[in-house]
Amino acid sequence: MFGRKKKDEKEGQESEEASISVSTPTSNTSASSTPVQDPVQSSSPTHPNFPPVSTTGLYQPTRGYAASAQADEDSSLSRLLQSLLKDLPTDTSTFGGEQPRGFAMQSNPEWVPPRTTPTSRPMTIVPGGKKGPELDRPSMAPPLPATSARSMKPPEPVEQPTKETIQPKFYPSSSPDKAEKPAREAQKHTSTPKISQSFDHIFELTQGNLESPGLVVVNGRPGSGKTTLCSGLARSFLKQGNPCMFVTYDKAPSALREQMKKMGADPTEAESQYRFLLVDGFSSQSDSFSFEPYYVEKAFDFDSIQDALVKNSSMFIGEKTKILFDSIDPVVAKVASKDFVKRLGETLDKLRDSSVTLVVTVDLDKAPKDVVKWLEDTASCVIDLDKDDSDPNGRELKVRKLNGSASKIDTETFEIDSSKGLVFVK
Repeated sequence: MFGRKKKDEKEGQESEEASISVSTPTSNTSASSTPVQDPVQSSSPTHPNFPPVSTTGLYQPTRGYAASAQADEDSSLSRLLQSLLKDLPTDTSTFGGEQPRGFAMQSNPEWVPPRTTPTSRPMTIVPGGKKGPELDRPSMAPPLPATSARSMKPPEPVEQPTKETIQPKFYPSSSPDKAEKPAREAQKHTSTPKISQSFDHIFELTQGNLESPGLVVVNGRPGSGKTTLCSGLARSFLKQGNPCMFVTYDKAPSALREQMKKMGADPTEAESQYRFLLVDGFSSQSDSFSFEPYYVEKAFDFDSIQDALVKNSSMFIGEKTKILFDSIDPVVAKVASKDFVKRLGETLDKLRDSSVTLVVTVDLDKAPKDVVKWLEDTASCVIDLDKDDSDPNGRELKVRKLNGSASKIDTETFEIDSSKGLVFVK
């Protein structure tokens, strides 16, 4: 390589001397007007082509010196590049085994020039698992360098889709004691289901005292279920085919009928057949006119009360008539105790002769002691109703006296249903 370089430098010096000799004017050439031909180019493929020189031009040493210096610089640079290119391996695609000239690039059929714009969007993997279009790349081609023409915008940040968190509906408690407490309460309610019994269970508890002539006292505070018990007894008596008379002092006749209808004991048909008599004692307490066919003319006059009970019950002579008096508390409050005991005793004797069972409701806690004693001693059956203040539906029934003596029957639990009335449960 270094020997070839010296040889090229020697040839360059000879060509430089020849160009200086040509540019110098001689005596023969100054008289002639014929232009001098261009010097023959060197066999070197990269020898520079000098412009034609005219003999008529004056001697210009400065221009000739600059041209020769430029040519010398170009030739030396070209020779240096040629010497470096000769050491490279020859390519079979060139004709005659010649080396390529200058900076000429060999044609490569497998090389594909870079595109100024991409044919498609680059493949990007976005959150969610979806793939974008793949980048179109030529097969068997080396990876293209990054250029300014192929500059792409950085992918915009894609917002992660917020996953909807579903909270569980039930969170287990951290404390085992808190978890066991509601479980025990639920087991307590499910393990002891309540069994309802028919209303006719009252006849089993009283052991026939509601069917035989005599006095039956139902004791209880307001709201304990005395009116509901009387409505259920009226329905049961009518089913048994016994005539019934209901004397109402605590509730208007229209309200009593509606209550009985809700319980499934509509008295309308029985009233049309004169098997059920509804005696109005409620209207006369306020000195108002009663529109009922049967009523007490004077609510606190015992003569009016006795007349309403005895005369109306005489319609059912020969039958087991049942009279329900709900309730006698207003009469006890308005009438003197001795007078009340005397007149009520006389009325009860007349009703026994007609085989009548008289059922009266009263709150013995508000009645005078002599009245309470007389009622408990005279009655063949005493029923106590108790209300549980903590439970609106919780009530108890206790048959305290049967056939004139103390009873040993256990206390029964019952509830009041607006559609069924008094319902025994256990």
